[in-house]
Amino acid sequence: MLLARRGVFSLLSLLQVTLCAVHFQSPSDLQDIEYDFIVVGGGLAGGVVATRLGENQDSKILVIEAGPSNDDIFATQVPGLESNVSATGTRVSWNYTTTPQTHVNGRVDLYQRAMMLGGCSSHNGMVYTRGSRDDYDRWASVTDDDSLSWDKIFPLFFKAETWSGPNDPSLPETGHYDPSLHGTNGNVNVSAPYHVHPLNDLMVEAVKELSQSSDEFPALLDMNGGRPIGMGWEQDTVGGGFRSSSATAYLAHTGDNVHILLNTRATRIMPPADDHLSKGHPNSIDMRSVEFSTSPIGPVYNMTAKRELIVSSGVINTPQILLNSGIGPKEELQALGIKSLIDNPSVGKNFSDQPILVIGFSTNLPVDDFNMTAALAEWLASHTGRLADTPHLAPLGWVRFPATANPFKDGSPDPTGGTNSPHVELFFKNVTFIPGQETSMGNATLGMSIVNLNPVSRGSVTLATSSPFDAPVIDPNALAVPLDTAVMLEGIRSAQRLFSAQTFSSSVFGLVAPKPDANGTLTDEDIIDYITHNVMPDLHGVGTCSMAHRGADWGVVDPEFKVRGTTGLRIVDASVLPFVPSAHTQASIYAISEWASEVIKSSWK
Repeated sequence: MLLARRGVFSLLSLLQVTLCAVHFQSPSDLQDIEYDFIVVGGGLAGGVVATRLGENQDSKILVIEAGPSNDDIFATQVPGLESNVSATGTRVSWNYTTTPQTHVNGRVDLYQRAMMLGGCSSHNGMVYTRGSRDDYDRWASVTDDDSLSWDKIFPLFFKAETWSGPNDPSLPETGHYDPSLHGTNGNVNVSAPYHVHPLNDLMVEAVKELSQSSDEFPALLDMNGGRPIGMGWEQDTVGGGFRSSSATAYLAHTGDNVHILLNTRATRIMPPADDHLSKGHPNSIDMRSVEFSTSPIGPVYNMTAKRELIVSSGVINTPQILLNSGIGPKEELQALGIKSLIDNPSVGKNFSDQPILVIGFSTNLPVDDFNMTAALAEWLASHTGRLADTPHLAPLGWVRFPATANPFKDGSPDPTGGTNSPHVELFFKNVTFIPGQETSMGNATLGMSIVNLNPVSRGSVTLATSSPFDAPVIDPNALAVPLDTAVMLEGIRSAQRLFSAQTFSSSVFGLVAPKPDANGTLTDEDIIDYITHNVMPDLHGVGTCSMAHRGADWGVVDPEFKVRGTTGLRIVDASVLPFVPSAHTQASIYAISEWASEVIKSSWK
């Protein structure tokens, strides 16, 4: 039953039907229905869970999403318009910022999170990488649950995925992926889209050359087989020239038993108001009710799930909702005037995100540019061309350092999950003109990113005020542990070694960002100074509601995704992962969400 705490509840007709899923634009439009499951958040994980639970046509599912439908945002459809949809200040972004980063020269960074159906899968760079088998085996070990191991999770990648082929039939696929590693009957479209650029062939030749003298850059046919070490081709959630998201791949194909409430923020979760609905157990609190509203001064509504409430609001908003609900560190909550229901010091802690650093090499390679008007016309006509591809260059690299590498000479332990895991990602962005970075040999800059895939530093997400409409305090605590800086430094040196190949001698000429001195010297100290002024979060955050083994004295959820100290409440999203994978995170979240859906469904057979 829907209860209006302020204002008058009115029953209006629904405003929109997209395929079979029923969309409501406002809480006042909701029908008076009792829902079996309520999913808080229509993002990547929430879209998967709601869709899978909705496969039982006898179940009624409600999804509460803070933003609009992805269908209302044209740029979410077009892969090449990635930067348009994720731009600062758009109505589909939370527009968060971090606290001043103590170890990054007080830098304050944007921490963009999507606010629309599909969440960050409608908003991100679309890169599809699963990570290392070590990542999953480490999760299984920490949670004492083999269900999370690579061998058990691997089939779920297939369940979630459909390999979609090239967007341009004239571009060959052979040599860009391993068909045996990919699904063909799943939901999310995955492909290896690319556009022709001289860097593509040069990289292939450079890898062949360097393999004669080093094993740092082996050729890698497919980075999604569990050992992503080497140079290969980027794969993306793109199919038929369109972005594929949890909104388009899952929610768009549900039955009419799945209802989606848009433009509405879940503010708190709580015990049901009616005693006869309570299903509490000794030493736990029934938390199947959710409070929601459209503004700080608007009517506040409350609804209770008959079976379960699943919070899938992401690494930032999920802990914020729990904290505002009285689930978290007791003293922190009481200081803000929030009544403590469950004292759990782990809520909002263990925040882990990969630090990323943009660097640049001088080059005379052609600028990676195109006519936007013509490209948009081509996409509108045939869904092909440059906008049918992501903006990135096609090569993608993953480097694992030997045990004798500089970051570990002081005795620092290997931060990865095992020997199948890379330490850094080499991400090739584009070739462009940047004023002031021209050299006598090259008038353009090859931009690339160095990503520390397994950071040791941990941050937090805490509350600034007791108002659910105020942004939380987001502190990645970047580079707090010196090993993270050392790994970044070695990543830059690795990129220099890659471009020292004779293959690049007439096309790529050395770093311009960070910039060497007048004598061409670039010391470790110079690079560290550049790192500590320019590192940013890669927006791959996890861990703020970490999963732990049953009976652990830390963590927020158990291996069944149940929130400790509660009944009727689970969390399914990136916040439950105790470690960030050696990858971009979306592939992992699709698979983990598929598993969580199976766990929930099996408990209600």
